[in-house]
Amino acid sequence: MYDAIIVGAGPAGSTAALEMARKGYKVAVFEEHEKIGEPVRCAGLVSERVIKMHNEAVVNRIDGADIIFPDGREIHIEKKGHAYVIDRARFDESIAELAMAEGAKYFTGKKIMDVETGNHFEVGGVKARILIGADGANSRMAKMFHSGKMEYVYAIQGYARYEMEIEYVRVYLNHDFAPGFFAWIIPEDEKNVRIGLGATSKNLNSHFKKFLKTIDMEEDSIKKLTAGLIPVKLRKFIHKNIALVGDAAGQTKPTSGGGIYTGMTAAKMLADSVDDITKYEKEYMKKIGRELKKGKVAMKIFAKMNNRMLNMMGKIIDNDVDAINRYGDIDYPSIVIKELVKRHSLFVFKR
Repeated sequence: MYDAIIVGAGPAGSTAALEMARKGYKVAVFEEHEKIGEPVRCAGLVSERVIKMHNEAVVNRIDGADIIFPDGREIHIEKKGHAYVIDRARFDESIAELAMAEGAKYFTGKKIMDVETGNHFEVGGVKARILIGADGANSRMAKMFHSGKMEYVYAIQGYARYEMEIEYVRVYLNHDFAPGFFAWIIPEDEKNVRIGLGATSKNLNSHFKKFLKTIDMEEDSIKKLTAGLIPVKLRKFIHKNIALVGDAAGQTKPTSGGGIYTGMTAAKMLADSVDDITKYEKEYMKKIGRELKKGKVAMKIFAKMNNRMLNMMGKIIDNDVDAINRYGDIDYPSIVIKELVKRHSLFVFKR
């Protein structure tokens, strides 16, 4: 009998496995893909907090961003060590390797279609007293145990040759091609970038073509194009001896779609609460859940803005870049949002 079965070997699932195994718990991890970390459906841009938790697979350091508005205004944000670009496949794989070294048992190429319940859980012939769903945005575990409906941003990303300053990401705010969200270019090195966008509508191919045209990039120059879902709403993530973690629980930042820090942090809290998983929910909501809820409110406001309003916002930020530099935090965006609203409340009411 295992202490826990974890479904999904992404950063959240494997971090939970690693931390539990270190505490002496017997853990089994089921991953539907044969190779951990693939396919990659992630921009792979993380904060320094993530690197402090696991510093493998860094390919570039980001010192700021250039934000481009619909009218062409560009605002440069300078924040040294602001973020890091990771090799997401290697990142996932390396956490799993650490978990295995601590005794966690991995079963790859195992798509879970059913879970037997009773006094314990049984998955693929393995029995455990706790079941953890870490199986991503479209979580089968969440649906199986009726954890509530999810809201999504639809995302698309590919790779290309594109010369730009490697220390800065480019973020495009324009509802013509990224309605409700944004587009990005993330440099891996001097000549290779990740290019993508998120949108609250499903017309990804059409949006992506518009974006490529905007930046004068040919469609056939994009390689390894993939699409995926970004959950942007917390769902119920505890039910008796069942817990959800990471994207499966909706533990992503609605304003950016980032979920690695929030998911890995949740996994550590869950590992500390194996004998009473209700503590995990209480601790998470206290420390991070509130931030995600604030982000959801900010996202709703942003989604209702048109390009004219985005241009007005760009003008305000351009005249107050100091607020972004001083208060900007990739993991806790509500801090800078609160400061900007406090300084420019008139804009909020004029919307």
